[in-house]
Amino acid sequence: MNFEPFLLEDWLIRCLGARIDLDHSGAPNPMREGFDPCVGGEAFLDEFEVEGKLYKAISSAYKVKQDRIALTSGAQSANFTFFQSCLGRGDSVAVESPTYAPIRACANALFKSTLPVARRREVGYAVDQGAYQAALRKGAKAVALTNLHNPSAKMLSDDALAHLLEKAEARGALVLVDEVYREMAHGRPPKAAFELGGNGVTTNGLSKLWGLGGLRIGWLIGPEDVVRKVTDARLYSSWHLPTRPMALAIQAIKKREWFRKRVLEVAKRNLPIIKDWASEERRVELVQPDGCLHLLLRLPPGMDDERFAERLLKRHRTAVCPGRYFGEGGSVRVTYSCESEDLRKGLDQISDTLGRS
Repeated sequence: MNFEPFLLEDWLIRCLGARIDLDHSGAPNPMREGFDPCVGGEAFLDEFEVEGKLYKAISSAYKVKQDRIALTSGAQSANFTFFQSCLGRGDSVAVESPTYAPIRACANALFKSTLPVARRREVGYAVDQGAYQAALRKGAKAVALTNLHNPSAKMLSDDALAHLLEKAEARGALVLVDEVYREMAHGRPPKAAFELGGNGVTTNGLSKLWGLGGLRIGWLIGPEDVVRKVTDARLYSSWHLPTRPMALAIQAIKKREWFRKRVLEVAKRNLPIIKDWASEERRVELVQPDGCLHLLLRLPPGMDDERFAERLLKRHRTAVCPGRYFGEGGSVRVTYSCESEDLRKGLDQISDTLGRS
């Protein structure tokens, strides 16, 4: 099992000293904005008791039976554990492209073949139906998608995802959908994959909507046989999740609507700033997001996204993420979860670097 270098992680580490961070894709840490992390005696309960309460909180929030929920150490762990426990090394898996790098890297390391399913900018990052059907005909046992899409922040509608699930089910394939951004939709969030088809598998966690990725709490919701396999693999590999992070997660999940409202307020404040800037900055093309607190900027033709991001970081200590780390070279992913004043400065610095590149 050989994993490709985690270039996205290497880049994030390089950006730790940035003065303006336009590279952090989740919501800001909520601790200073009204989320009380005090959990009282719950944090000192037996791990089995706290785990039971966490199952109950997720079940109540997403209106799903507890036997369809598996707990994991974050959404990324949920994706990996699904691949590792529910499929065989000789299987083929279809993966959208561009996508979040660890999804593709895990599939490449674990399976005989990874079949790409294009999501192209020219068609609003919709799933290429021809490539999707071809992957299923070639025997893909699972398809991996993100909704909202990472990195474009575009949404798969309920009808579109239900259609994809139906086509996969006819071939006996599961559809894994990483939904860490789903509830960050600026309008009505799309339905979860597990709600739209019996072969739909949802993964989620506390990193994006909640801004609590450091807790390393995630979950998978799907068919009972998938949940059993994922849970067994988690128990054998890491046993139970840490008690205090689970206790904090329970409180956060109970306040889910507060967290969603907070994200929408940030988007309402900052998205117009970046749209106004892009309307004047004609050298770039903005991909209109359907949600999240990030978007893609298409750089001028022929401009290298990694070199551009390096120059921006070196000259101005402002961080954006090269699109090539998601499979979308020639673009950068820009986040707008920061303070509005920092966003304006960062955008001006992007313009300055465009003029010098």
